[in-house]
Amino acid sequence: MPLVLYGLLALLCLVMPSSFIVQSPGPVMNVAGEFEGTPIVAVSGVDTYESDTILLMTTVNARGTGEAGATGFEVLYALAKRDVRVFPVRALYSPLDTREQVREANQQMMDNSQAMAAAVAQEQVGYTVSMTLTVSGIGVDSPSTGILFEGDIVRGIATPDVPMRTVDTFAQLSEVLDSTTPGTPVTVRIDRDGVEQDVEVVTRAYPPDVNGWVNPGSLLGIYITVTDIEMEAEVSYIIDGIGGPSAGGMFTLAILDELTPGSLGGESVIAGTGTITWDGDIGAIGGIRQKMSGAWAAGATDFIAPVTNCQETVGYVPDGLNVWAVWTIDDAVEVAEAVAAGDTSGLTSCQTVAEQVPQEYRFY
Repeated sequence: MPLVLYGLLALLCLVMPSSFIVQSPGPVMNVAGEFEGTPIVAVSGVDTYESDTILLMTTVNARGTGEAGATGFEVLYALAKRDVRVFPVRALYSPLDTREQVREANQQMMDNSQAMAAAVAQEQVGYTVSMTLTVSGIGVDSPSTGILFEGDIVRGIATPDVPMRTVDTFAQLSEVLDSTTPGTPVTVRIDRDGVEQDVEVVTRAYPPDVNGWVNPGSLLGIYITVTDIEMEAEVSYIIDGIGGPSAGGMFTLAILDELTPGSLGGESVIAGTGTITWDGDIGAIGGIRQKMSGAWAAGATDFIAPVTNCQETVGYVPDGLNVWAVWTIDDAVEVAEAVAAGDTSGLTSCQTVAEQVPQEYRFY
């Protein structure tokens, strides 16, 4: 009788929700293609061009939520699979996160990534883009404390080497700061309560990233909210049931490909992942191992990865898949063009990046 009871308890543990989330390779979608005759990413209002490049957006399937983890059976199965990972529920969700809240947050991040992709791609090819940059917060130990305040609208910036420049986009603000040495006094032109004025802020350096590297340029130490976005082209998406920001980089590439003559990546199948920022930086994502596996299964030969995720790829790259490290959308374009040309000798692989990480920052 005890054996039967133990067996029933074990079976119950296998079918009941656990305290773990299981992540596995998710759907892969050609964002440069169509779904039932409708472009997945459609650009209108300007000249567009057809392309033969396949650009794969990669995703992750997650079993379990913040309210209930995956079943015990799913967890045991995951432990035996190389491209499946198990995380404690509380490592990903707080006890207060409901399924609906997570869904809404992921949808908001997806919407933001799509808006950023549309703006970045159009600005890259020279179309007029404008937006309002409003200070939404001041960072800890920020050089802007007591100088800039929440609600200030950034209108312009000047440095000792750059005359006052009107700022119409986040990228224009970043362009000036990226070429400014930390510790430089810069003049920021702001609109505060309808009154335009100039204030002086001494910039600071970027903190080291996860690889221990420090980005060039300077920070103002503020958070900015982007609103009132105006663009020449209209971009629409038919993405359903997928949330989060990690397709931003691939959306941007698809739009760039549509806005420029020819095929960005030739006839290649290029997959990738990475968030996009208003100034074109490619940011870190989760689940890169699962995304590489999904890309390889879908026939991709090359994979675009954020440089900050490269350490996670070590030992998990599928045979025959080239994984290239990118910092910005310009790097991603370079990858696509090099793959099209059949010469990738000038690209940086994730393996090379991982080998260059200082020992104290390595975790693989």
